[in-house]
Amino acid sequence: MIETWEEYRIINSALEELVNGLRTLPKVKKAVNHLIKAGGKRTRPIIVLLSGKLGGGDYRSLIDMALAVELIHTASLAHDDIIDRGVVRRNVETLNVKYDPALAMLVGDWLISKSVELTSKYGNEVVKNFARTGMVMSEGEIMDVYSLKEEFGENEYYRCIESKTASLFAYAAKNAYKYITGDERKAEILYQYGLNLGRAYQLVDDFLEFLDIFEDKKSEFESTTLPMLLERKFGFEESVKMMLNLIREFIERSKKALEVFPSSEAKEKLIYLINYMTVDMIRNYASKDGRMVSLIESHYL
Repeated sequence: MIETWEEYRIINSALEELVNGLRTLPKVKKAVNHLIKAGGKRTRPIIVLLSGKLGGGDYRSLIDMALAVELIHTASLAHDDIIDRGVVRRNVETLNVKYDPALAMLVGDWLISKSVELTSKYGNEVVKNFARTGMVMSEGEIMDVYSLKEEFGENEYYRCIESKTASLFAYAAKNAYKYITGDERKAEILYQYGLNLGRAYQLVDDFLEFLDIFEDKKSEFESTTLPMLLERKFGFEESVKMMLNLIREFIERSKKALEVFPSSEAKEKLIYLINYMTVDMIRNYASKDGRMVSLIESHYL
């Protein structure tokens, strides 16, 4: 489990230190603390640390970049919960429920600004790429919001998930490595690692929500997702098979991107994260619903 990893402990310790050291309005500090204390897998900042280590970097030099990635992700969740009128995330009340939507929105904005401040030490290229990633994430969320109101097919779905989810994974992997090594070619390869991991992860997330077996996330509104589109065309069982095949395809693309790098602990952990965020999630959730176990296992990865 990644909770035992050094990288996980470093990120959580740095987040706690950041929150404790904030000099801001008490309302902001309490809200940020609520978001951080809600927990999370911390996979995106861990990818920052591991990608930098893959290039010979040390964690101390990358910690602010890692924190920036986690904070902008956290901000996107706060904004997402406002849009979806979410009430529970990670088994705790969402910020818009515990306080109010206005504070949730403004604290999300505050976190984005703080994340940009944290990246400023790494130079113009890193900041520019980070800002571009934030814009792309927003564009993806806009597509998601309007997916029930406008024409939204498979092409739109893939563009949506690549923007709102996969882009941050890709940034986390590429920019840490590029900052440490200056090697553009291998940094682009790591971009593909992150991009395809993000695609696979969002496919899994949408697939599990489609199966209606999420227990730690509740919201009032839904968006159009690929398994919904496939079910309309091919029926339930066939859509399950197709989703599992697509997830497997993106998993393999992500793993293949790492083949160019020599064996190391960082590489092995990056590979582990692929399975942790896809295969393990499906098995864990499917085991809670006996109706799905045989169907998934018979066509599984």
